[in-house]
Amino acid sequence: MRRIVSLFLTVHANRMSFIVICRGKKKQWCSANSGSIFSCLETGEDGPGWSTTWKAALWARLRISEDAYRMIKHLFILVEPDHDIGFEGGLYSNLFAAHPPFQIDANFGFSAAVSEMLVQSTMRDLYLLPALPQDKWANGCVKGLKARGDVTVNVSWNEGDLQEVRLWSKNQNSVERLHYRGITIPVKMSPWTIYRFDEQLTCVKTYSLEEAGFP
Repeated sequence: MRRIVSLFLTVHANRMSFIVICRGKKKQWCSANSGSIFSCLETGEDGPGWSTTWKAALWARLRISEDAYRMIKHLFILVEPDHDIGFEGGLYSNLFAAHPPFQIDANFGFSAAVSEMLVQSTMRDLYLLPALPQDKWANGCVKGLKARGDVTVNVSWNEGDLQEVRLWSKNQNSVERLHYRGITIPVKMSPWTIYRFDEQLTCVKTYSLEEAGFP
């Protein structure tokens, strides 16, 4: 964590404005509310698994899908158990992260980074597919992701576009807005109710968790 503490503010990117500068000449603007400018991720893409997944998660938070996806792929390098890999990263055949002898950070970090590519949230805002690599993960779905405020998210997409999202919470929550590609709608969720939205974020159905068979 100490190695990337200067990037901590990216976690709260919705509260500031900054420039990301990487690989020498490439620049990406990330819009937000108040002003801070810094450069990050200049040290390259090589490194152990924990570093790779941190970079993937940070690119996802910045909603730069191609870079997040590239770092996810970077993790999937098969490493033989008897190979002296130093700090090259990669995975053993059992999918444990190859950071001699083993370090769980990359395995947990992979799940966190992929989740960040598909759903991001604050206590009041929920963002759908913010860093989806549309041409690589064109079709898919994910169920049971947890957003802030104890909100459960099921989301599906087709040909890179949102198809459907279902939200619910068993407790009172503070989510006020739902976002997808420039579309923002106000939401007010009651506990124990499932809300189904279509690709335009129109709420097309509500029903109770009991009706859906939840205990």
